[in-house]
Amino acid sequence: MDDRSKVRTGLAAVAALCVVATTPGSAGQAWAAPADGAAGARPYRTEGTSVQGTSDAAGAPLLKPGLGYVDSIGRGEKRHYSVRLDATSGAYVSAVAAPRPGAGVVSYQDGVKVTLESPDGATCGSSDRKIEANGVAYPLADYVARQATSGSVASCRKAGRYLVTVERGPGSQDPGSWPLELRLMVEPPVKGGDTGQAPEESWRTTPPELPKGKARSRQGGTGFNDARPLSTGVWADQIRPGETHFYRVPVDWGQRLGATAELPAAKTEETAGVNDALGLRVFNPARGLTKKSSFVAYEGRETPAEADTVPVAYGNRTARAEYSVRTMSFSGWYYLAVTVNPNVSRFFKGTVPLTLRVRISGTAKDGPTYDGDAVRAGFGLTDADRREAARAPATRDDAVAVAAGTDKDQLRLVGYVSYAVGALLLLGLGGWTLAARRRAPGAAGPVPGPGRHRRYGPPPAW
Repeated sequence: MDDRSKVRTGLAAVAALCVVATTPGSAGQAWAAPADGAAGARPYRTEGTSVQGTSDAAGAPLLKPGLGYVDSIGRGEKRHYSVRLDATSGAYVSAVAAPRPGAGVVSYQDGVKVTLESPDGATCGSSDRKIEANGVAYPLADYVARQATSGSVASCRKAGRYLVTVERGPGSQDPGSWPLELRLMVEPPVKGGDTGQAPEESWRTTPPELPKGKARSRQGGTGFNDARPLSTGVWADQIRPGETHFYRVPVDWGQRLGATAELPAAKTEETAGVNDALGLRVFNPARGLTKKSSFVAYEGRETPAEADTVPVAYGNRTARAEYSVRTMSFSGWYYLAVTVNPNVSRFFKGTVPLTLRVRISGTAKDGPTYDGDAVRAGFGLTDADRREAARAPATRDDAVAVAAGTDKDQLRLVGYVSYAVGALLLLGLGGWTLAARRRAPGAAGPVPGPGRHRRYGPPPAW
């Protein structure tokens, strides 16, 4: 292709971009509303090595610490895996089962149970998580734990091969197979053995007041693996009905986490409310369910879902209190998961504006002295982690997520694109002019060699 053809092609492409960018119909297509319910909702993002659980315990594949594994589980299926544990470390095996957004699930019938058994066959831990909002499919996540302390079952303090069983009930109403994500995290023992630290008693205090002010944009991830960092502040996102968005927050020893997720007032005249419209859950660094809000109803008015935790303390794991206290027993990245009912699409076209208010309260304290690298194992925080949460730069996805909220924002973005394309068009014309001048008579340049012809004057007409 000669120079003239290249210039013509380039300018034609720029002109076409200009037409597309300034056509109202094209802009609308970028944020087209889903047809119904959960259409267009992003599914949970799994990450890890493929593994196939067995139907019998003898051949169960081995899960290694610090690695993610991906499998699937069908209705009524039971899958077995194994882990090798020493006699001193804490161990947490998490399982995330993720029905597709919009799946026909039924509350308290669709669920997944995870069990950890010792080499002697004793039950060391179990977790049975079920869908709690009828017709709302969202990732079910929790862990089973082995504590190598004096308060645990004696056979669960032994070194050896432990069995992990994941089972999905036969009464599940969703016929589809669910993606399954597994992870083993091993917490080093503390030096000197059991610290004897008394469980934190301050969970009975009033939760801290959440921040107000202008929101910063932050698009949530689709799972634990791509959860976006947040710090204390107000954050804005866009979420499709049927989706679950994940965020991560650094919480240190002695600190607690408070958060709300809020839906705004609707601009439609829809009068029928939606039960179980908005849910908020908190998970600890090992992906254990720490706190959950009951799904709240939405009737077109501003609606928050709230969750707060107790302060992080090593001794919480031995607390004679509710499960949510015992799970706040190590520092690190805590996760927020926000789910919006597919039926909320009756109130909003396309994505739904979502506001998060997050506060990390309390003074960070020194934790126990581990006999090993706890941070590398996934427990604890570094200064880089704290900086990442506080200063994480906005990305293009953040900008698009917030711009998708209103027609006004869409038009503003179209205007920005139009200006940018116009600038590109001017640059293209300027480049053409400069090229034409360089080819004009008397212009400096190399003398053509044999067999080449000098061209004079401007390029032929287009």
